[in-house]
Amino acid sequence: MESLAQLEALCERLYNSQNTAERTHAENTLKCFSTNVDYISQCQYILSNASTPYALMLASSSLLKQVTEHSLSLQLRIDIRNYLITYLANRGPELQPFVIGSLIQLLCRITKFGWFDDDRFRDVVKDSMNFLGQGTTDHYAIGLKILNQLVSEMNQPNPGFPSTQHRRAACSFRDQSLFQTFQISITSLHHLKNDAASRLQELALSLSLKCLSFDFVGTSIDESSDEFGTVQIPLSWKAVLEDPSTLQIFFDYYTIAKSPLSKEALECLVRLASVRRSLFTNETARSRFLAHLMTGTKDILQTGQGLADHDNYHEFCRLLGRFRVNYQVLAFQGVYIIFCTLT
Repeated sequence: MESLAQLEALCERLYNSQNTAERTHAENTLKCFSTNVDYISQCQYILSNASTPYALMLASSSLLKQVTEHSLSLQLRIDIRNYLITYLANRGPELQPFVIGSLIQLLCRITKFGWFDDDRFRDVVKDSMNFLGQGTTDHYAIGLKILNQLVSEMNQPNPGFPSTQHRRAACSFRDQSLFQTFQISITSLHHLKNDAASRLQELALSLSLKCLSFDFVGTSIDESSDEFGTVQIPLSWKAVLEDPSTLQIFFDYYTIAKSPLSKEALECLVRLASVRRSLFTNETARSRFLAHLMTGTKDILQTGQGLADHDNYHEFCRLLGRFRVNYQVLAFQGVYIIFCTLT
């Protein structure tokens, strides 16, 4: 590669050219960055010096492949991790969304693969909180994006990463960091409730949903099915789940937001309606939780708010279905009677 300008031109053709021959030539020329570990330092050089988003994308995606497919030294992985944190803090707000997404995926992949190799990899939640505290919308968004991707990365197996190691990392993350991440999402939802910046609201709501949808016990059940059963939320979450403000924030977001945010709020409520019975302190606490769910559900039924939207309506029916599966009929017969009356 003769110059950075030449590389940027090749990257432009790789991602944008309509000519198949041009794209193939660019791909073959640039393949070395993702297959040869000797080019890792050059990827970092590109990130530091390139001006086009396509060159940055090449460097980030190449590093992702290197991290995923090669056994890199611990020090090199720590250096890449630290570089990414600093890079996102300094340059993140000016980058294109697809470049930010790729860099965050790289950060979370290297975090998962190194979870048991060094304590610094497990500092990623604390690092994300530093972004949230920067005081700018762009940094806040980056912090929430890191946490969203981190939960997704920890919850999904990776090709080439042994399933036993995946499950070990997922369980450790669940026990050490997932609850804190969920708390951050709830705090953010309260903080952003009156904020017109729906982008941040969407990220915070998505984070809550990802936390509640985590594969807590390694069953990998299809949650799109009405039979996904009980959500095995850990006992350490009890106080937050029994706090009425936790349920209420999702009903509030359903009320104030439009689809798809309102649908995501309902998805969170579906999962909360599915939590295991033994999570609660006693039957009184569980009854209060159910009464709150019933009241919010009844209000939606009576007003019909949002139910003209197909996705909202479908998710609301799933919420009603969770009452049928998780609670005795006598406990929710009031909601059922109202439903029959209104339909």
